[in-house]
Amino acid sequence: MLPRFDIYRPKSLEDALEFLDKHSGEAKPLAGGTELIILIRDRRIPIPKYLVDLNAIKKELSFVEKKDDGIHIGGGTTLYELSKTFLHKDKRFAGFVDVYKKFGTLALRFEATVAGNLVSATQYNDYITLLLVYDAKLRLVSVNGERIVKLEDFLIDKRKVDLKPNELIYEIIFPEPPINSSSSFIKFDRRELLIAGVVTGATFLALEDNKITDVKISFDMVREKRIPGRARKTEEFLKGKEFSKEILEKAAEEVLPTEMERVTDWWTTAEYRMDMSKVVLKRNLLRAYERIKG
Repeated sequence: MLPRFDIYRPKSLEDALEFLDKHSGEAKPLAGGTELIILIRDRRIPIPKYLVDLNAIKKELSFVEKKDDGIHIGGGTTLYELSKTFLHKDKRFAGFVDVYKKFGTLALRFEATVAGNLVSATQYNDYITLLLVYDAKLRLVSVNGERIVKLEDFLIDKRKVDLKPNELIYEIIFPEPPINSSSSFIKFDRRELLIAGVVTGATFLALEDNKITDVKISFDMVREKRIPGRARKTEEFLKGKEFSKEILEKAAEEVLPTEMERVTDWWTTAEYRMDMSKVVLKRNLLRAYERIKG
């Protein structure tokens, strides 16, 4: 059973920020609520006195735009709205389609927002894994102004992020990728629907002729923290090299294990996760390569 709380419906973004500031520590923003409501119901977070219903100002928070400094995604954009934009039509953003196909059910995609997925901060948040390989930054806003934080720095630990009680994620920003680039996202589990993901990984790849000019690799977790992270040693090994199945094999078998630590839990073993991480790396790189080549 849900505990009692009050709902505040702001008239504007400024109104929402003023309310969050006035009731700092007692109020939480509510967008899709697909995870927040469950966390409140199960008493896994402190029960807020107020929920600030951001659907009342959805027009200010839902957008996908190309600007001079890159791609801008409004924090209140739902996954379904995202799927109707150029991010699902251009091969440079192919990983967004991959994530969408694996994300929950259609009903969840209509409600869940990009910012909501990021702020939850666990290894199961797929858009974190994907946006890490796009070098995403977040614009955080409050009554005190705004600040830009790299997504990688925003993530502190499981369910712990660099977001003050009076702040909102206004938008996600990342550079527009070059023409000869693409991305891929893979999630492995024992079933196809509503999966958490035994292993999840994403890759961004850019080529010049057949040489790897840029590559970014992320997994649901790389080290001890149970939040997504970049595999930077593997990236550095691949940069500047000719793309080949042999180089992918070496990256997966020899380099990735030197920077990745996997865990054993009730779901599966560390050894299995490591083996599947190698498979995810090779498949993501190969699929991104094939997408670039058309």
